Amino acid sequence: MTATVDAPQASAPSSADPTVRQRWRRWRTTIGVLATGLVVIAVAVILRPSGHGGDLDPRSYDATGTHALAALLGERGVRVDTETTVAAATATAAGTLVVVNPGRLDDSSLAELAGTPADLVVVGAGPAELEGLGLGVRTAGEIVGPMTVDPGCGLPAARTAGSIIIGAGAGESTGAFAYRTPPGGMGCYPAAGGHAVVSFARDGRQITLVGDGAPLTNDKLATAGDAALALGLLDAHPDVVWLVPALIAPASGARHASLTSLLPSRLKWAFLQLVIAVVVIALWRGRRFGRLTPERLPVVVRQAETVVGRARLYRRARSLDRAADALRAGARDRTARRLGLGNAYPPDALVDAVSARPRPGRGRSAREVAALLYGPTPADDRELVSLAQELATLEREVRAS
Repeated sequence: MTATVDAPQASAPSSADPTVRQRWRRWRTTIGVLATGLVVIAVAVILRPSGHGGDLDPRSYDATGTHALAALLGERGVRVDTETTVAAATATAAGTLVVVNPGRLDDSSLAELAGTPADLVVVGAGPAELEGLGLGVRTAGEIVGPMTVDPGCGLPAARTAGSIIIGAGAGESTGAFAYRTPPGGMGCYPAAGGHAVVSFARDGRQITLVGDGAPLTNDKLATAGDAALALGLLDAHPDVVWLVPALIAPASGARHASLTSLLPSRLKWAFLQLVIAVVVIALWRGRRFGRLTPERLPVVVRQAETVVGRARLYRRARSLDRAADALRAGARDRTARRLGLGNAYPPDALVDAVSARPRPGRGRSAREVAALLYGPTPADDRELVSLAQELATLEREVRAS
């Protein structure tokens, strides 16, 4: 009589094969350190000074840059040279000197600019910058916009341009300023109790104050008469020197400072230690690749201690199913080897081979053997102990036969 027994479930992956969670726990420290290093490198690259310039810079193609205005001036035969230091700007300025972002300059630099023999155009100068220039001009107020304003003056560039939009702001500017017109000067585009553009002669040169740099930018140049006003103010001479002060001005007579030279020495050493730590951790955690290989244990653990320890874990977790499966799997494997069935044996073949063995007194039926080797999970600890005893008896019977 042959009993039909369900095939056993596929064996679980070997404990030597690491799972995805185990791999993540093993590599998460290394991945975190490498990710931090990449973030530091990315931030350093982003903060590195760029050659494309910034706000109101003729080299910048951004919305707040002035590359479009420089291109229009070039089409009119006006050469625009960009400088970042006051010394270089005053040394090369012969026609028109344009100063943007004057808030980045100190009083001595502003006084040096005020003494240049070239025509001077200052964009976005606030009260502190006007005091540093010493031109005798004061602010009338801050323009809140944007607003469209008519020229209201006889300045040729303003009459040609017509109305413009002011108060839109440009880049890092805190606002648009209106100025009081000095004696003998001319104020255009009235707003906030003063004028957004003031022009006057001083010591044989023309000085123009533009309270808002927005009409000069790439984004606003095509709006209203902004382009005509900018060209009219800057094309009086064939050469224009455009001063864009750096955010961090180099010391007088010193070379341009790099980003690393501005860092404290302690921070440099800390960064070097971080790099060394990353390399050491990468070598330590990456010493083994691929599947795990068995190694000799540093200590010898008795088999009985392992069995008792695993049994206690099963008992604590109330894992009767796993304990029963372990007992049955061990008994099946040992019995199959004893009967010469090898490692890959069908359940039916094992049950038939065991039931065919003679037993003292009477033989075991195929149903009894199947229930013993592939039966249900015991309901409690007593049934589990009984199962272990029956399996041990079955193994003794097979050996005896």
